[in-house]
Amino acid sequence: MQTRSKYTKKSINMPTFYEFCMDNIRSFVIVLVVLIVAYGMKIFHLSISHDTEAIINVPDSLYNSWFTMGRFGLIFLKKILNVYVFNPYLASIFMFITMVLNSAVWEYLFYTFTNNKTRFSKRSWVFPVLFFTAPVMAEQVSFLLQAFEVQLAIFFVGLSLLWIWRGVMSGTVWYYIPSIILLALSFSCYQTTVPLFIAATLALFLLNFEKMEQYWKTIFKLILCFFLAFLLYEIINKIIMAVLNISTTSYISDQILWGSESAEECIKNILYHIIDALCAKGIYYSVAFPLSVLLLFYLIYRKRGCKAYYLYILASIALLISPFFMTIIIGQIPKFRTQIVLPFVFGFIIQYFIGVMDFKFKKLQVLRWIYCIIFILGMQQSMEVSRMFYSEYVQYEEDVRLALKISDRIDQLDLGESPAEPLIIIGSRAPRLNRSSYRLYENPGHSFFEWSFSTQYGTFIMNNFMSTIGYTYLSPTQEQIEYAETYSKSMDLWPNKSSVQNINGMIIVKLSDI
Repeated sequence: MQTRSKYTKKSINMPTFYEFCMDNIRSFVIVLVVLIVAYGMKIFHLSISHDTEAIINVPDSLYNSWFTMGRFGLIFLKKILNVYVFNPYLASIFMFITMVLNSAVWEYLFYTFTNNKTRFSKRSWVFPVLFFTAPVMAEQVSFLLQAFEVQLAIFFVGLSLLWIWRGVMSGTVWYYIPSIILLALSFSCYQTTVPLFIAATLALFLLNFEKMEQYWKTIFKLILCFFLAFLLYEIINKIIMAVLNISTTSYISDQILWGSESAEECIKNILYHIIDALCAKGIYYSVAFPLSVLLLFYLIYRKRGCKAYYLYILASIALLISPFFMTIIIGQIPKFRTQIVLPFVFGFIIQYFIGVMDFKFKKLQVLRWIYCIIFILGMQQSMEVSRMFYSEYVQYEEDVRLALKISDRIDQLDLGESPAEPLIIIGSRAPRLNRSSYRLYENPGHSFFEWSFSTQYGTFIMNNFMSTIGYTYLSPTQEQIEYAETYSKSMDLWPNKSSVQNINGMIIVKLSDI
């Protein structure tokens, strides 16, 4: 089924994916090297991170929690890809392979619809290097239990956009059907793919701007595809929850401050986030973002007088705002691992700017210097990411040593190899990292023995972690936890001798005061 399109077949100009990869092999070698620098520690040194202990020991409990968060796509992918039984090595290597594949697919998407294909192969490494080596992406990957599937979700967004724009440009309606299904699947894996799709759609709108004649018709089609995909996701999610007789968790809604905090406080949080990003404050924000803002404003100025100029301005501003959509919705700065739209935006804008200004740069002979600066920025991110995963590795080894010491002390209680008494761990303990490590990241470098918002939660996390390395103990009841909390007030702190005791049919370990 076809509809009339204002685009010509020549304007679509789509090489095969294989031909594109062969033409861009040097760029992908650069991407591969930089990604190995960034994620080598994660790939070649086996360790687990937060929540991974749960998917190994109590997978059904964790998968049920994903259903309540509307992430049924994660479970679906684990089932059909035969990775439902978690393997940390496979998760790491599949994540990396998919990230490399994403680099090629997203560049193929940009190449297909860009106006200036001249010397594209020389700049096709820019976006993936800046996007996939960003520390916020590494924070996402540090949750190893879903790292592979989230990368697949990003892949689905790129593939769906390829088909959507093929439908828009060719007038073929059938392209929209698989794209809507894939897009709904990506939403069901991780909700951050929603603002990612919006940002990517705006990016492609800028790439295709000069080719379009019926702007509002194109905008309507894009909005309709998004609406149908989101509607499909919501319908399937409602059906699954009804069948399983479960309700949506408050995990996401609890993060929304609008209504619980003053509007003034929420607006301040939004402004603080924007300022932090523009000032490249901290390790999670890069100078590449304020640079990309300046570059895009220059392109806006340069495009003045073009057809539908106001739409180009609106799309550009919306693209710059897109990294803060979640901040605006929840009224506070979201977790860093959910901010992957930010590096997507500055990675795209910088590569887009080079493409627009390619001819002028060649005359000025400054292109090589620009590439050098971008490569330095990418390597700087990669080195920070490498440090993150090195810190995670050191923390994991320290946790293993602590688990061994606790188990040895429990063995001294003469309760047998598999005690019938439940284990209760009171308090928390920070890891002892070396000087090359860093523990102020959001997730990497934080010990399993310091996630203790409550005794019940902390005992659950620590007990499951110890079980992943072969030290399995029974879980306590709430009544036993309350008794242990009261009794622990008279106990010494770890590693004193009385910090591990067998009292009233319970093993109590006191790491710190509550």
